[in-house]
Amino acid sequence: MKGNKIFKATFVVMIVTLLSRVLGMVRDILVASNFGAGVYTDAYKAAVSIPDNLFTIIGLAISTVFIPMISKVKYEKGKEEMFKFSNNIISILSAISVLLLVFGLIFTKDLVRVVATGFDEERMSLAITLTRISLINLLFLSVNVCFLSMLQVCEKFILPSILGLFLNLPMIIYLVLFKDISILGLTIANVIGNFLRVVVQIPALYKEGYRIIPHINLKDERIRRVLILVVPVIIGAGANSLNMIVDLNISSTLDVGSMSALDYAQKIIIFINTAITTSIVSVLYPVMSNKLNEGDNEGFLAYLCKSIVIISLLLIPIAFAIILLNKEIVTAFYGRNQFGASAITLTSIALLGYSMQIPFLGVRDILNSSLFSMQKTKITTINGIIGVVVNITLSITLSRKIGLLGVAIASSIASAVTAILLFYSTKKVIGNIDLSNMLKSLSKITLSAFIMIFIVKIVNNFLGISNPFIVLLIDGAIGSIVFFTGCIVLRVKELKEILDMVLNKFVRKEVR
Repeated sequence: MKGNKIFKATFVVMIVTLLSRVLGMVRDILVASNFGAGVYTDAYKAAVSIPDNLFTIIGLAISTVFIPMISKVKYEKGKEEMFKFSNNIISILSAISVLLLVFGLIFTKDLVRVVATGFDEERMSLAITLTRISLINLLFLSVNVCFLSMLQVCEKFILPSILGLFLNLPMIIYLVLFKDISILGLTIANVIGNFLRVVVQIPALYKEGYRIIPHINLKDERIRRVLILVVPVIIGAGANSLNMIVDLNISSTLDVGSMSALDYAQKIIIFINTAITTSIVSVLYPVMSNKLNEGDNEGFLAYLCKSIVIISLLLIPIAFAIILLNKEIVTAFYGRNQFGASAITLTSIALLGYSMQIPFLGVRDILNSSLFSMQKTKITTINGIIGVVVNITLSITLSRKIGLLGVAIASSIASAVTAILLFYSTKKVIGNIDLSNMLKSLSKITLSAFIMIFIVKIVNNFLGISNPFIVLLIDGAIGSIVFFTGCIVLRVKELKEILDMVLNKFVRKEVR
């Protein structure tokens, strides 16, 4: 993939992913509107988090190793052998998923207690029922990540970026069209969405020559290689899952609705991170893997450095804006029907604490991807574990002093620590990152963001508008103009490159 095609693919994927994430936010808005933040949503969040955490340990570990491994197989032996190897991995994962499902159904009560020790009898009973349904997702999550990885290595990025559409659509249809809705029905719709997300990828894979041929061959040397690489990632992913479990556990001991508020705030952060960071990483990760397999280290390094600055260019101003406008954002997204003043306050507090981690999450993800491409899984694992220890320690300490805000701030500090450690680890591995130019660009971006919120705050005080939608529209327009003007005046070269690329695209169209 050439440079201009990379930027084009990233831009297209970002737009499509954004639309998909908008649909996800519509789902969350409907859930908030119908159920608010209380007993039902606390139980639902706990239930769906259990298979997600189990999947994180296995699915994330496999996908991390899977993409560079199948990229190498494709480069050395062709697509047919890549698909044969993929079927072996999928069959092994499916068998593991079945075992985990059986384990989960037997020990459901114990799993829920691990996630939410602070639940009263009503929330605990409901969470156990919902968990037994949501555990079925284990059968689909691992297969989904393998299918998605194969499409990305084949450099098919559009379909993977809209999979959220198929996940969210059943839940949205249920919440909009059904009259007598319940949290049980929503959980079933969630399972249907996970199933659809797998099925829709099959036709695209078949066009690439893939055929579903289940088989397990544990004697394959590449399987042993995967196991060697995957163990440290499983440890790291398990640490991240432990991190999430601790956050859920602590929030379950706070006011009723705290767990839901934490989750609603996370959804906004995930929406931003997925729309921007995941879009860039989903294109660059397989490309970086291919560059390494081709021996093009300079090309790999160029994509890495450029990605860090571009992600920061997009995420730093968003983080500053959320710090200033967290209550207006929560009210605009969720503030209707069952989602009252108490829920808005709790979620705004959580969002304020989480907002500080947005740029660091982006940098962390791109650096993790670069190290994964080099199969340096031990480095990412060690840094990840350090971040988790920081998060758990601070989460327990700060929650006792400042409640829900402390849990969210702890997560932000841990993300910053992890991102910094990963950067220095990557620098140690690569050795020749142009740190001075990168820091200059990041400093200019941060200064522009400071100027942006200063001017927006003055405008808000002058206008005195209370409607959150109007505030966000006005502040969004003014803030964008001020920020990008500041970047242009300060000569942030990465912004200039993006603008030149867009202008050249339109100029070519006009010439034609």
